Amino acid sequence: MHPASRDRHQGHDPRQQEASSADGSLVFGEETAAWPDLADRYRMLIEHTPDAICVHQFGRIVYMNPAGLRYLEADGDPNRVIGHVITEFIHADSIAPMLSRIADLDCQGAVSEPSEATVITVTGAHIPAEAVSVRTTWSGQSAFQVILRDLTEHKAAQEALLGQAALINHVSDAIVSVCRDGLVTSWNPAAEQVYGHSSTAVIGRDLSAAFGVACYPAAIIAAGGRIRDTHVKTDGSPLAVTVSAAQMGDGFVLVCADQTAIRRAEEHFTAVVESLDEGVVVLDHTGHITSANRAAKSILDVHAGLSTRGRAWTLPFRVFDTDEHPVDPDNHPVVSTRRTGLPSTAVIGIERRRDNRRFWLSLTATLLDPDDENSSVVAAFSDITSQHLEGKALVHAATHDHLTGLPNRTCVLERLDDELARPRSGPVTVLFIDLDNFKAINDSHGHAVGDAVLESVADRLTEALTTESIVGRIGGDEFVAVIPNGNGTEADEVRIELSVPMTVSDRTLRVAASIGQVIVSPRDTRSAQDILNDADLEMYQSKPPPKQLSAQRQR
Repeated sequence: MHPASRDRHQGHDPRQQEASSADGSLVFGEETAAWPDLADRYRMLIEHTPDAICVHQFGRIVYMNPAGLRYLEADGDPNRVIGHVITEFIHADSIAPMLSRIADLDCQGAVSEPSEATVITVTGAHIPAEAVSVRTTWSGQSAFQVILRDLTEHKAAQEALLGQAALINHVSDAIVSVCRDGLVTSWNPAAEQVYGHSSTAVIGRDLSAAFGVACYPAAIIAAGGRIRDTHVKTDGSPLAVTVSAAQMGDGFVLVCADQTAIRRAEEHFTAVVESLDEGVVVLDHTGHITSANRAAKSILDVHAGLSTRGRAWTLPFRVFDTDEHPVDPDNHPVVSTRRTGLPSTAVIGIERRRDNRRFWLSLTATLLDPDDENSSVVAAFSDITSQHLEGKALVHAATHDHLTGLPNRTCVLERLDDELARPRSGPVTVLFIDLDNFKAINDSHGHAVGDAVLESVADRLTEALTTESIVGRIGGDEFVAVIPNGNGTEADEVRIELSVPMTVSDRTLRVAASIGQVIVSPRDTRSAQDILNDADLEMYQSKPPPKQLSAQRQR
């Protein structure tokens, strides 16, 4: 109750009580002198109330309590307010209602109904306020006492409530509140649409009856505040929902998102992925396989949830590139995609540790969510073992001799080119080898024996030279050897190796060879073909004269 009204109800007429002291504060007249304690309490109430209280007389402010000075941002200085016309501090739109309000106060002690007004502070700020006017006296003359209450926080709270109400009424998720006993206290329009129950049909009823299944908000909160569940619509059809729960006062509020269409799409997608012959796995940012379809589990012999322990693909298999070299985990397509954010495609070889079975995959890795720095990676792959092996066989047939398996002329030249282009400090030895008596072997023993001799020569050449050497058959009975870091004695070593008699089809045969040797220094600028031609020429120059060859055949 306003102080003036309270005094009036107590039988004390404010007209006889209020006066002005020298400093502008409220004091009491002679009648109140008999009650000094009451006067002090009244003064303390006015001076310390949190509401702004002012007195204006003939349109000018004659008193303002400390809360009012703070309210008007006067920095505690009464001179910035006292003596000023009150309308300086009232917004133009609020002046007419204020004048109308005080015009109705026709007797001392009359109190107006609370009304809203906009107050303008000393600094020019606009503050919404609730104003109550009381007709009183000041220094024996009629005046008006005004109580102003700041509505800023109240207005903000009202706007927030209106915004929340609008949000609740317009969101697509069902929002339901229940009391402690589990009875529904609110049911927004989305809940009506999702469940098919009107708010009047469910408010006051048990929550479980509204959802068609048992539902305990406290248990949902204990489980982390969010669960996936299946509710029942009013027509009896199932409703896949994600339910979030939070405590609100003595009750709970639940947000139920209809996931029926999404869940159905997930099930359809899962069925499609499961039926694919192509393997599909999803790996999270920690390297765990979080999901894998049937084909992936069969091919890789893995199960969802298997950890890579911080390393990419350290699973129960080994990974190789197309040259059958182990793939560094940091260069795996999945890791490359996670590092760059771009799709990666590669052909990789897989060898399972369980059964040592090796097969080949065409794999594509893609980020599931490019905007998420911790996005999972989807790896899709097909088993292309047959195609890969067939392709390798075709490439091998095109670059290797079908009888001995050695590289052919084309392959030898390519490898020699590679060797010449490689930085090196030592020379490369190139041997051109021609069997001198091979035609006689073919004529005397047949082509089957001749083929066996060629295979034996290929084996001896490979064994006689270093493991890094390249040995090839370039046609007929002609062979080429490329020896990196050669020492110049390789031709003699080959002659010694070939001079040892060989047993083929129960026949002991001797093979002689003419060998052309070319030493290629690091500064040599000849091409691979030129070097091979020069070695061929050296070979012909090393052949024995025809008579000597004839004598060898007679022996």
